[in-house]
Amino acid sequence: MATKRIAIEQLIPGMFIIEMDIPWYRTPFLSHKRLIKDQHDIQLMKQHGIRMVTIDTSKGADLPSDPSTTTQHAASQQAPNSDVSAPLDPKTERQPEAKSEDHSVTVIYAQAQEAVERIFEDLERGIPPSPKATKAIVSNVLDQVLNNRAAMATQVAIQKIKQFDRSLTTHALDTCIISLVVAIESELDQPTQEQVGMGALLHDAGYVRLPRNLVRKREECSGQDKTLLEQHCKLGVALLSEQPGMHEAVVRIVREHHERTNGNGFPAGLGNDQISRLAQIVGIVDFYDGMVSRRGTCPAMIPHDAVRQLFLAGEQGIFEKSLVELMIRSIGVYPVGSLVRLNTGEQAVVVGVNPQQRLKPLIKVTTDPQGGSYATPIDIDLATPSPDRTVRTVLRVLDPTKERVNIGIHLDQGLSRAA
Repeated sequence: MATKRIAIEQLIPGMFIIEMDIPWYRTPFLSHKRLIKDQHDIQLMKQHGIRMVTIDTSKGADLPSDPSTTTQHAASQQAPNSDVSAPLDPKTERQPEAKSEDHSVTVIYAQAQEAVERIFEDLERGIPPSPKATKAIVSNVLDQVLNNRAAMATQVAIQKIKQFDRSLTTHALDTCIISLVVAIESELDQPTQEQVGMGALLHDAGYVRLPRNLVRKREECSGQDKTLLEQHCKLGVALLSEQPGMHEAVVRIVREHHERTNGNGFPAGLGNDQISRLAQIVGIVDFYDGMVSRRGTCPAMIPHDAVRQLFLAGEQGIFEKSLVELMIRSIGVYPVGSLVRLNTGEQAVVVGVNPQQRLKPLIKVTTDPQGGSYATPIDIDLATPSPDRTVRTVLRVLDPTKERVNIGIHLDQGLSRAA
């Protein structure tokens, strides 16, 4: 790595930043590691008080040999129709490669996870989350979901397979991602989508005020311990109230995400009309993510079985049926990462969802009818005619553990090709 510390006035598009002189949460950026795409990025940094940055010249442009080039380049960016032209450093030819690395789904997820961990570390130290910092994380994740929804769903599925036990921060991020998918599917406007994402990210913030060993085994608690754990909604609201500027819609999500339409939720036992719709969305996603995640001694449920439980919860009046329907339309009857047997006898992994045809997902066919592995898995959209005219349908869902199939390998390969 070849690094240089430079003044903000020397920064030009094509440079790759690895550090800024003020904390990440005081900037609108999810991560300090980023490729500078245009002059707008530089102006935004100046507006937020950034004066010095460290660049990595192995990933982006270096300082021009002629210092005046920096000023000329900035001028050409601000006035693209002017006669001022700036000689570009040869290293700017590397820009597409750096951009690909900086904006891949895996990198975005890792950066978001790191940022959420910082928020929860601050919470444990008694520092409430900044609305601006929280919104910055959500905005970046939202952009990625809008650009490549299938890839983000795949990344969430991969993380669940790879991590033995789910931390508060990982659950917060995954709940945020899926909630954003549902918010987009429900055609909420962008500011409301961001509020859903922020509320989802912070919905369990109150747990940091409770004993860690109790939180770790929360799925197995009963009696007084369970009553104590249920205080995390009120504790989360108290934490947010310590930082001015948090939108009331976000606060309501934190307060009401465990309320249920039949009145049997907590902490206030509210009924359907009393619960914020955004809180209901996050509550449904939280319920689903809890089922498909490993927690302590509780094994993860197969996604298809979790969808079935979600459907039953809607039928029983635990959740509003229309919102359950919206959730299932968003993630599919066979969510990403499901292992299925086809009517042809082949085995396949679900890699994408058709929202309008939930029973016909995008799949990767991995084995032939005799159980032999295909040298190259076959990508098929069950909602469109197959090139070989074979009519394929999902026959049943399989348990990857019993079938001894590593779903993560197939999902990883799909993400690698997408990148």
